Amino acid sequence: MEQFKLRRIWEDVLEMEVELTLKGKWCAVTVDEYVTGADIESLVSTLRAFNARNGKSPETWALDVPLVHVSLRFELANARGTVRVNIEMEQMKGDGGDMRATFSFETTMGQMDELQRQLSAFLACETDWVESLRPE
Repeated sequence: MEQFKLRRIWEDVLEMEVELTLKGKWCAVTVDEYVTGADIESLVSTLRAFNARNGKSPETWALDVPLVHVSLRFELANARGTVRVNIEMEQMKGDGGDMRATFSFETTMGQMDELQRQLSAFLACETDWVESLRPE
């Protein structure tokens, strides 16, 4: 079971519509939103920095667009290379269906490298789908 999924739905020269799903042990949250390539590149840069330091320094990526806030904080959970991903997601559509979720899941440093690789391929339009971060 992958805990991070990203699917490109539509794209033009300015932005892309993506569906982001994050899964914890007891929940899954999906948001459908418009982002830019720079938003995804920022996540790749965050992962690159985290991986370059072997997780010894926590890193946070945040997506703040008008109706959605997503924050992913990557940190080592133990000395064996287990990585904890702390997630905060909020969707504020204002239609009575607003959502706020806070949860976490664990994975491995190797999975972090794989996510970075898959997101780079996604940005290069080599794929429209990312599935990564299997549980430890």
